[in-house]
Amino acid sequence: MQITLINPPICLKDVYGKFEKLASFQPPLGITSLAGYLLQYGYDIKILDANATYLTIEDIVKELKKDPPDLVGLYTISYNYPVIEVLSKGIREAVPDLKIVAGGPHVTFMSEETLRETPIDFCCLGEAEESLHELIQHLEDGSKDFSGIEGLAYKTPEGEIIKNSERVRIKDLDELPFPAIHLLPPLEIYKPYLLHHKRTPLMTVATSRGCPYKCVFCETPSGKIVRAHSPEYVVDYMKFLNKQYGVREVTFLDDTFTLNEKRVFKICDLINKSGLDITWYGTAHANVRDMDMFKAMKSAGCWIVALGVESGNQKVIDLMQKGTTKENMQATSQGILDANLKLKTFFVLGNPGDTVDTMEETIKFAIELKGHYPVFSLMTPFPGAPLWESAEKYGTFDRSSFDRLTLATEDPVFIPHGLTGTLLLEKQKEAFKRAYFNPAMALRHLRGLDSVEDGVKLIKAFITYMNVQFKHINVQQKINSKIEAS
Repeated sequence: MQITLINPPICLKDVYGKFEKLASFQPPLGITSLAGYLLQYGYDIKILDANATYLTIEDIVKELKKDPPDLVGLYTISYNYPVIEVLSKGIREAVPDLKIVAGGPHVTFMSEETLRETPIDFCCLGEAEESLHELIQHLEDGSKDFSGIEGLAYKTPEGEIIKNSERVRIKDLDELPFPAIHLLPPLEIYKPYLLHHKRTPLMTVATSRGCPYKCVFCETPSGKIVRAHSPEYVVDYMKFLNKQYGVREVTFLDDTFTLNEKRVFKICDLINKSGLDITWYGTAHANVRDMDMFKAMKSAGCWIVALGVESGNQKVIDLMQKGTTKENMQATSQGILDANLKLKTFFVLGNPGDTVDTMEETIKFAIELKGHYPVFSLMTPFPGAPLWESAEKYGTFDRSSFDRLTLATEDPVFIPHGLTGTLLLEKQKEAFKRAYFNPAMALRHLRGLDSVEDGVKLIKAFITYMNVQFKHINVQQKINSKIEAS
């Protein structure tokens, strides 16, 4: 059977708003993992990554019409749902008999709505390897009965929507084959985040699935039970990426890479013993017990750690069910910095319970933590997150359009009681300005420069940021004018 897996096109401006020039297209991990799993059963798999190859919806539809596979799979995420609607309808019109299956976070939590509103035939919920394989087997056999496939939702010929029971998630991740990187375009054409990579080619890697924490703003398609690859599997895969594809940097996409500290120490030890020359990016939760872990990570090639802080007010942190304290956040941030690692901190403004005063606490806390890259987002509830169900309890929430659920919205959809959308945008702009435009931040970055290339990237990011925040000033033009005058 021929199967085409598609990473649909997104518009960077739609997703990242005014920060589009600082955004990235990273290699898609989910569909390469699915492709790797299916290849072991002899299927003919093709990947279309529309973002890396700049394919439009029309280009994809033309490609499928010219050479129709037996099944097409679409990756879905909520803010890109309008694209999925248009793309699936275009596919159905061009190739009426082609079966369409969708997976990803959006359909995991909104499968019935998706099946009702689009021509999509099937939705794989959560981790899709086994569900998709069973679906393919049924289609090959000509079976019309899909009721026994766990983790599948589907539409009958009569239009009835059926959602089967949940599938038990894969327990031993080491049984999974490596993702099918060879089906992607050359890794060199992907665009990493401007300031958040040291080297290229870069590849995204997940060493675990699931997250045990209960943050109200977070959806967890892989569930709350964490399963992880062994350290040996992780390092073998890193060596494979380096040898076969020349990968020089890895971005670990685990919800919390440092959750099992003993495993992290072992991964670092194996990297060092292997002599592997790869730099990498990891994530941490504030509840770290052994700060020496960060020193081990540094010794094994890690150069930056991302920490979700969210708020500087403990009551808001508790309301968000972060399961930690400001004190833990301070200690972990300091542990990262003491290991001579770069610190990226995530904050959210406009949380449930936020006021002007609590947002001021958040901005001050961001400055106090001395992170190199503080990021200030506005609270945006996504399907599958607890806040998606309860948002109206804490403020107003506009659910009218999924394309407004973006990572860097300029049009807030959730506004806590007592605040306004205009105020949230003003506070976000103020937060970035105060966090980045101060002598301590400038000195921090200058001291942390490891190469001329780092300096060039820093200057590019500064110019982009200035042009974004002060649109009436063309910073690059002014710089060029001064150079010419001198």
